Order: sequence, then structure tokens, then C-alpha cells
Amino acid sequence: MMTALVGLSLAMLAWASQVSAQATASALFKQGTSCLLNGNHEQAVTEFSKALGLVKPDSSDAHTILLARGHAYYEADRFKEALIDLASVLNSRQASGESIASAYQLRGLIHLKRDAAEKAIKDFTAAIKTPHENIELRAVAFSNRGIAYINHGNYDRAISDLNKAIELDPSSGFAYAGRGLAYLRSDNIERARRDARQALRLNSDSRTKSISEGILRELSVSASGPLSVVVPLSEHGQVFVQVRFSKRGAPHRFLLDTGATFSLVSHDLIEKIARETSVRKIGKGTVTTADGTRHQVTRYEIDQAFLYTLPLGRIEVHVFDKDPKGILNLLGTKSMSSFSVSIDNSRRRVIISRRESLAR
Repeated sequence: MMTALVGLSLAMLAWASQVSAQATASALFKQGTSCLLNGNHEQAVTEFSKALGLVKPDSSDAHTILLARGHAYYEADRFKEALIDLASVLNSRQASGESIASAYQLRGLIHLKRDAAEKAIKDFTAAIKTPHENIELRAVAFSNRGIAYINHGNYDRAISDLNKAIELDPSSGFAYAGRGLAYLRSDNIERARRDARQALRLNSDSRTKSISEGILRELSVSASGPLSVVVPLSEHGQVFVQVRFSKRGAPHRFLLDTGATFSLVSHDLIEKIARETSVRKIGKGTVTTADGTRHQVTRYEIDQAFLYTLPLGRIEVHVFDKDPKGILNLLGTKSMSSFSVSIDNSRRRVIISRRESLAR
């Protein structure tokens, strides 16, 4: 009898110790999560590491903590450590589908930060294909793969993924922001504006806010007089403007490139322009891009073009005979010969004015 009581007492002591350890691990996990949300990433790593030492290895609790610590490492740009934690989850036979999908998702984000879009797409695809019941997580995977496709210059696939994300989670501001960016890059300005506004109405987490406000900032324009406009400089010092090819035509997104002589448009855009104004093929040519590559182009003359509401008049544009992926419409200096461009770096803006002698 005494032996049985001693055995029971020892079992109860072990159980109490386990419960105490779990409670401590839970408290440390909450502290780590709070640090992570507040941007204190190194302290979050410390708290998660303590919690990890108190739970059973390769358990669901351990996987949850590893994913959280991996996220903290990611936010701290400590990618090597993050990848080690994610590998522990991905290589486990005990990890749930949701944990596996989360690990693929976070590894995809690391690839995005490293500008490895193809690797990111592969991991987000794995996250999408992994069976689990978390609809919000699946929607985020589609959203992130959409962003990766944008970085890869594949805007149609990006829009398709972001449509699916919105279908799965209509409350996702991030999905709307991503789709707005894809629309902007694919020259659908009004849809980009609508999606950016919808994203900000739904939520304002830092990633959603950054993308949406960037779209709306680029699309903002003001007049500094009857013959001039003021447009913002992008965060990378670029100047994006809107060009129309009839007074009531749709606006198209162009990069104002003072280093390029001629303007450049895609095959799709030249076909749209031809439906709005007169377009004439005037010959062939060769252009050299910034990376030193030479391309064969077809030259066109367009009867009328407008920079916002300011007339550019008749302009010449070039179209690559073979469109490179992710091509940008460029507005070169020859098309801007009647305008002056003044950059105000202190206020992050550009003033584009029609020269008075030509305006008279």
C-alpha cells in the first residue's frame, strides 16, 4: 500500500511540474508575442527561446513556438536563424498541415525579402497546396504569391491570385492592396485607385498601408498653374506620370525617363492607342536598354497625346518587336521637347511645365 502511495505521489509531483512548465511556457509565449507585435524583435526571440525549452520537442506547442520565433528572426532580418526554425517544422513528421503551410509561407516571405521571386512563388504554391482548414491562412498565401508574381513581372497571374485571395477572405485589406499594385503595374489606373482606397477602408496594418498609400501617392497630381503639373517622386526617385491619347481617353502609366530619347510602349498599348487616335507605322529601329542589351523596335507616330491635360502634340513611340517581361511604358525626352522638368528633392516632387514660348 505504501509503495502504491509513493508511486502516486511521485506521479502527481511529475504532473504538477509538467503543468507548471506548460503554464510558464504559455506566459513566455504571450510575452514574446507582445514583443513581436510591438516591434521588439530581439526580446521576442529571447522569450520564445525560453518557452521552447519548456515544451516537449517536436510537439504541436514546439512547432507553434518555432514558427513564432522564426517570424521574430524574419522581422529582425536574421534570415539564417529563421530558416533553421522553419526547417525544424518542415522536416517534422508530427507537424500539422497548418504548421507546414505557415512555415512555407514564412520561408516564401524570406525569399521575397531577398528578391528571389521564383523561390518565393514555389514556397507560396506549396503553402496553398498543403491541406489544412485555415481559410485566412490560405487567402494570405494567395495574396503573397500574387505579390511575388508582381515582383516577377507576371501581372495577369498576380491579379488571378489576388482575386482568389479576396474571394476567400473579402475582409483582407492586404489582398486589395496587392491587387491594386498589380493593376497599377499593368496600366489599369482607375482600378488601382479603387483597390487602394478599399484596402485602407478595410484595415491599416503596416504592409497594407505602405502599398496602398504608395499607389495613391503616385496617382496624386496637382496643378501649379494653367500650364504645369506637380507629381510626386517615388520612394526610389522615379517619376511616374499619366498620358492620354485623346482628351476623354483612359490614362496610361508612364515612367518619365530623362535618360531616354524616345518613348516606349508595349504591343498591347499601341493597339489601345490606335482605337483612340491616328497611329502610323514609320519604320524600324534599334534601341539599347540600360543593361546594354540591343532590341529591334518598330517606330510609330501618334497624332495626339496629353500629359494629364497638357497637350504633348504629335509624338513618336517605339514598340519592341519582342516584348520583354514586365515592360514599362517610357516617356522619353523627345516627347517632352515642349516641357521643362524641375525636381524638388526637399519636397519629394517634380514640377512639369509647358514652355511659355511654345504655349503662346
